[in-house]
Amino acid sequence: MLDMNIGFLPGGLRNCAYVFSANEYWLDLCNTILYREWYDHTNGGMIELISRDLLMILARRGRIEVIRTLKSFPDRDFTINELARTAKVPAMTTWRAVKELKKLGVVRTRKIGNSTSVTITEDRERLRTLRMVPDTDPQRAAARQYAQALGKEPWMTEARLFGSIGRGEHAPGDEVDIAIIFDDALVSEQDAKARAADAAQAVKNETNVTIVPLCVALKDMSRKGGLAAELRDKESIWSR
Repeated sequence: MLDMNIGFLPGGLRNCAYVFSANEYWLDLCNTILYREWYDHTNGGMIELISRDLLMILARRGRIEVIRTLKSFPDRDFTINELARTAKVPAMTTWRAVKELKKLGVVRTRKIGNSTSVTITEDRERLRTLRMVPDTDPQRAAARQYAQALGKEPWMTEARLFGSIGRGEHAPGDEVDIAIIFDDALVSEQDAKARAADAAQAVKNETNVTIVPLCVALKDMSRKGGLAAELRDKESIWSR
């Protein structure tokens, strides 16, 4: 637990102890919470802002998108398939997300014929918690920020996610593995690695998300088997 007595901040919290550990939770989620227009400046009591269970769920692929969609249409009843299409998340992922979120009381479901209807909770406390949830997964957002920044280099051709984030199994605080495909006719492998590392440090300084780049020559991506075969089916987050 991190006990913070920070004084009054615009749209922040005053004299409150936060149930928050920087080692376990997203730092930028903490920043989001501190500057939201939600505060208690009367008794300085203990406030459990967001549970560990909810944070662990939100770290999984598609969960943020499901929450964002339900928040955007609070009066709408979705079937699982409708929710999946609107959130642009696979139906099976959506179904799993709804099951997890229902256990926490964040969503409600009911049977309509053979379909399951899904709506966001009407509970005020839970809705207040959901307003603190960022609209993007911080690690994926940092990955895109990193890829776009490094993409200014003329030798970079593509960026792909792999590792736990590529599988959608990452947890808060996990490192982000990104394969950087570079044109070795324009840059040496040594220089590509050095510049990729510098860009990763810049993103780390700004977001507190650790990016671990893996530089792979473009010519190697056409090889059969090995690392290239593994990377070819991974999610591309940037390409020239």
